Amino acid sequence: MSAARRVLVIGLDGATFRLLRPFAGSGLMPELAQLLASGCHGELQPPFPPLTPPSWSSFMTGKNPGKHGVIGFRLPPSGYRTGGFVSSRALRARTLWEIVSQAGLTVGALHVVPSYPVRPLNGFMVGCMLSPPGAQDIVYPPEFRALLGDDFQISLEPPQQLVLTSADYRERSLDYLRQLRRLGQHRLEVTLRLMRERPCDLLAVIFYEADRVQHFFWSHLAAAGPAGADPALVEELAAAARAIYRDLDHAIGALRAACGPDTVTFVISDHGFGPSPTRYVYVNRWLADHGFLHVHRTWRLRRKLLKRLPDRLRKRWDTVEGVFVNWRRSSAWCDALETRSAAVWVNVRGRQPQGCVEPGAEYDRVCENIRRGLSTLRDGDRPVFQLVARREEIYHGPMTELAPDLVLYAHPSHGLRFNGIRPELRAPSPFADYVDYGWTGAHEPAGLYVVAGPGVAPLGAREPWRMEAVAPTILALLGLPVPDGMDADPVLDFLTPEARAGVAVRYAPDAEPSIDDEAGLVSHEDQQIEARLRALGYVE
Repeated sequence: MSAARRVLVIGLDGATFRLLRPFAGSGLMPELAQLLASGCHGELQPPFPPLTPPSWSSFMTGKNPGKHGVIGFRLPPSGYRTGGFVSSRALRARTLWEIVSQAGLTVGALHVVPSYPVRPLNGFMVGCMLSPPGAQDIVYPPEFRALLGDDFQISLEPPQQLVLTSADYRERSLDYLRQLRRLGQHRLEVTLRLMRERPCDLLAVIFYEADRVQHFFWSHLAAAGPAGADPALVEELAAAARAIYRDLDHAIGALRAACGPDTVTFVISDHGFGPSPTRYVYVNRWLADHGFLHVHRTWRLRRKLLKRLPDRLRKRWDTVEGVFVNWRRSSAWCDALETRSAAVWVNVRGRQPQGCVEPGAEYDRVCENIRRGLSTLRDGDRPVFQLVARREEIYHGPMTELAPDLVLYAHPSHGLRFNGIRPELRAPSPFADYVDYGWTGAHEPAGLYVVAGPGVAPLGAREPWRMEAVAPTILALLGLPVPDGMDADPVLDFLTPEARAGVAVRYAPDAEPSIDDEAGLVSHEDQQIEARLRALGYVE
């Protein structure tokens, strides 16, 4: 076999074998079952944190976040305020699309995060879930905008407070699932339309629907439903949710058929899923209790005085630093990254406006004291964190300096809450019972990969891959050299001996990416994106 003429990548955001394997075995997803039987599959390990932007960024660059620069949904804090949302400008590494295009092959890329603003390439690109609602510049080339249709949507606004106790829970849940299903169907229609207009050597499309379903209906699909739910209602919603997976399976078959028999197909996910935690941990409360984060002694008085001020002055001074945190005395604070992942930032002199921790020995001492304390933190008899690490232990590369000073990952029993510093500092304890805002599922690290097609041996279950291995593997299959700056070698042991002999692995010097000066979205775009991500529990 010579190098494959085509590669198809179908991304199922948040997909996990915990659901998809039973769905394939039961006949709900026959296309996936056929891929599992004819090729190979295994867990796909994302970078830290197990979150959409860093994971898909590692997919399309072959690099860890310390090289591509995308750590989460947001840029690093500006001073003490959470940074703006990332965009394609934040990527500090070349993407598959650039590399393949520059080699003269044709590329189609739809909805790979972050991909807004879209960039020129030899083929077509459609923006991602971070594209502002209503934006018209979401496709390259611009003349392809008409192919999307007037009613085209990239993502759907999630429902707020979709909780069992709401009187309209059933109606809102079914309506959301109907809209999600139509969104996925339309995504497939648009993808096929674009493929007919511009056939591709490499096509990648991300379907977000599995992630959205699992955030709100994980317990309906994987368990008996939310506590106290009527079993008939649980089954009704589960049936509506399963219809979406049936559609995703249909999309796998339709895309494979459209690409042709000479195409190697990858089905991958950016992270896995599991049940929501049962307890919150308030890391900022713990930092305050242990002398790392200092509250103004007069915060109650400050709040009373602010309430008496005119609106204009109150908005100006009613800030975290104006009321609660004395940054001049505080050495660290925490931001949630996703339900179980968190970032601890050290208040470094010269880096933060009121930094009080000297770089060097004092910085190392603060980091180590926090690491030691959180590593041994227990809630009753339960350990809270699986991982508490310095950023250099997790990332490597020139963009590591953009990462948090310490990264945290909680055990499944515990989660972080996206509610900011103020509520945590007002809490009497670092722990609280988990409050159901409608999210019954949460991210877990283990995503999945499935590979099948010409020359792929029917090997079944295989060892885990790193997300960084996907890009070099695709380049090798396309007959292109692998940039030597990528963080993994191609994985080709899934090929038959004959096919493997026809794929030569070559390396080439890495090249610098084209970098935009502005890494994030502009302020009005940020505001449009924030409500969508808040409804999913990704931001405060």
